[in-house]
Amino acid sequence: MIRTIITLILLTSSLLSESTRTWTDTDGRSIEATVIRVDDTRITLRVRGRDYRWPIEKLIETDRTFLAEWQKLDEAKRAEHLGKLVGSFEKYPLTARAYEKPHDYLKGDVFEEYLKRTVPEYTVDMRQGLDYAITDQTAALFVPTNYDESEPFGVYVEITAGSRAFLPQADYCKIFAKHKLIYICPGGAGNKAILSYRMGLALDALTTVKSAYHIDETRCYIGGVSGGGVSSTLINYLRPEHFRGAINTVRGALLERYTLEKDVAGAVNYKAGSTYPPFLPHLAKKHVRMSQRYRDKRWAFVSGEKDYNYEFAKASGPQWTKQGYRAKYFHVPGMGHNAAPGEALDAVLTWMAK
Repeated sequence: MIRTIITLILLTSSLLSESTRTWTDTDGRSIEATVIRVDDTRITLRVRGRDYRWPIEKLIETDRTFLAEWQKLDEAKRAEHLGKLVGSFEKYPLTARAYEKPHDYLKGDVFEEYLKRTVPEYTVDMRQGLDYAITDQTAALFVPTNYDESEPFGVYVEITAGSRAFLPQADYCKIFAKHKLIYICPGGAGNKAILSYRMGLALDALTTVKSAYHIDETRCYIGGVSGGGVSSTLINYLRPEHFRGAINTVRGALLERYTLEKDVAGAVNYKAGSTYPPFLPHLAKKHVRMSQRYRDKRWAFVSGEKDYNYEFAKASGPQWTKQGYRAKYFHVPGMGHNAAPGEALDAVLTWMAK
């Protein structure tokens, strides 16, 4: 009567319309069970915690009629449920903290070394910046319509230069759908906020999405434009266990001293012959090498010749590659100091997923 016993991972079993009743096959044999799932030819029934698959054609007519009605009801409930999950949400509440205690955000040997080499006043501010109530935080959330819980999606966390959280532009929405990524942008994480607060919100935003959606933890990224981009690079550097890669747009992050060969148009202080220090001056070189144990991480830098940070972004990719990181500079012809076009984001995400 029951042909195959298998173990099924039911990602949304609590959301399905379960119904317990007596099921009878065409040979007159009966079993008390709960319907869990239906495909084209088989029904999955749960009996005392174990799942069984049964050919629908073997059910008596009364059971087949009941099953057809159950499917209609379940599909309607599922559509209603998914309708609440997908789409754009401007004030999505953050509900889960990445770590129980604020100081736990600053742990990890790379981060602790960074703090040791930072002036004490800044270290104090870093700790204070994590002492916030998660119930006061919101984010802009975009979930593509092709998300249906049947397979895990990745996550893209956007760190803004300004304080306002924003939803992705139209061409980005198409790219996130293509790459099966959920987008979240925490509010209040702009350039005026200290690093620890921006980092805390980024990690909490990621944790909140993980708690509410079916997520592929190997495809979580962080990125931003200008100050948001450089913060994304640093957050991924200091807490790389959370993200596969960081996308730094129109900013750059030098690991070695860099001297400009010519004046930068539109930037009064960027003059030929000016030398700029490394982006991570607080870390000794041995600690830069130490962090290479995260060899599966990606570091992208995006810019174009009309961006006043173009020289720094262009130089950053090769410098990170030289240090042993999987880094790449993406050139966008004619790009200024603004967000990259959708095709550039597409190229970056395609490279990061390799």
